[in-house]
Amino acid sequence: MKIREYGNLIKVLPYLNQGFDVHRKNWIVESQAEIINEIFENSENDKVTINRFDIENSKNNLPIFIVKTLMWGYPTKGRGNNINNLLAKDSLDKLINTLENYSNTEVSIAQLKTDIKGIDGLGLSTMTKFTNFLNTRINGNKAVILDLQIMSALNRGVFEEFKTLEKINYDNAISKYAEYLSIVGEISQEINSAPDQIENFLFLFGRSLSESKAR
Repeated sequence: MKIREYGNLIKVLPYLNQGFDVHRKNWIVESQAEIINEIFENSENDKVTINRFDIENSKNNLPIFIVKTLMWGYPTKGRGNNINNLLAKDSLDKLINTLENYSNTEVSIAQLKTDIKGIDGLGLSTMTKFTNFLNTRINGNKAVILDLQIMSALNRGVFEEFKTLEKINYDNAISKYAEYLSIVGEISQEINSAPDQIENFLFLFGRSLSESKAR
């Protein structure tokens, strides 16, 4: 099966409207209470819905952008202490300084690796969410999200274009990220879609579609 076969669907996916409900009760972070209070300021029932469009529109305020991206990516704040660690004052300051150099610019894989390792609580899944919304380019291709759900879709080996990424996992994903972006970029040009729409398609359908087989 080729993902190109779904080109007409992919290029009309309303990916900017992809949103998630976020409840204040899940986002008690003392170190960034002021930012979180601002995000929930006009909410009803202590709930906000954040979509990709909201995040795109917050890029000029990096602290708000970072917290909104985390809320969108991890509505229940995830497991463990990664987000708390990332939003600790020193880590957040370092992340802000790093991302100031990522917006609408080219970043190497080597730099990406270094920056991820240098910030407590930051991993590839989270970093690729930031790079996606900041319109970062890597090896000439627009950065798109590569998280565990996308890896799971690629690992199924359903789509021919991604066969070389069948064994991708969290340990080797950083070394395969540039290849993933190159494949996504090539397909997006061919079907005239945004690279983000291909990632969105993989998120929505990549773990459930399968080849039709005659009985």
